[in-house]
Amino acid sequence: MARADPFDAQAAASPLRLLLTGLATFASGLLLLAALLYFGPALAERLALATLGETASAPAYETAFMAALFGVMLLIALAGGAASGVRPLALGRRKRIMLPLGLFVGAFGIAVATAYAGFAGSLEPQGFGVTSSWLLGGAAVILLQTGAEEVYFRGWLQPALGRAWGTAPAVLCTAIAFCILHVFAGARAPITLLNLFLGGLLFGVLAARSGGILGAVAAHFAWNATEQLMLGLDPNPGTGSFGSLLDFDLTGPAHWGGSDEGLNASLAMSVALALLLVPLVLAIRRRPVEGD
Repeated sequence: MARADPFDAQAAASPLRLLLTGLATFASGLLLLAALLYFGPALAERLALATLGETASAPAYETAFMAALFGVMLLIALAGGAASGVRPLALGRRKRIMLPLGLFVGAFGIAVATAYAGFAGSLEPQGFGVTSSWLLGGAAVILLQTGAEEVYFRGWLQPALGRAWGTAPAVLCTAIAFCILHVFAGARAPITLLNLFLGGLLFGVLAARSGGILGAVAAHFAWNATEQLMLGLDPNPGTGSFGSLLDFDLTGPAHWGGSDEGLNASLAMSVALALLLVPLVLAIRRRPVEGD
């Protein structure tokens, strides 16, 4: 009787091992995320108060709070990447292209969403916003937040899942995890969840296109910074503690932005994300980005 080849048995078991490895990575990422968002805000608040005191200004308090919360997220991502054998901080290929491309994608996307809300009659200009010395500080805080999220999702989870399951399933599952992050943070409206999933796909495609996080970080930062610090659309109504250059409020039906979730719960954002996703997906299918 012929003896079984141990290498053949190992190869046959490999798909199962890859499946289990991917599931373990995905589950670990979600569990750590849930723990961070369950315990993290209260601990970050205590740390901010202990560091600054109760008389601290709103921008200073928010800076300390966000630094504590998203600093921990960044550390978790770095540890997860080391355990998974991936480099969460890898910027990827074609940096001179991906940086401006990401910035354009983010700024163009929020501009299109805002324009659609305006066409629907939901956009009301309130004049110039409240600019302050904290505006640049607000940009730094947004960069920390968006950067930490992209390192966590597109720097750690997506490449780790990509090794186990392939690029397309990794982008899809990471977008689901990105959506779940915001569910933990309180997002509930169906359109909001759709937009968060589409946004996760957009950032995932940018990361997959270059093999690194630079384009995704740039797009995520440009989107949030334009929405909050340039247009004053988040929070809605009013402006955040860091101020904004302009102040627009969104009114009317919630599906056009007229709720406290603003554009996140609007069809305007769905249209903008779809307009960005389609050409990017077609481009990556036709011609993958080559190395420098």
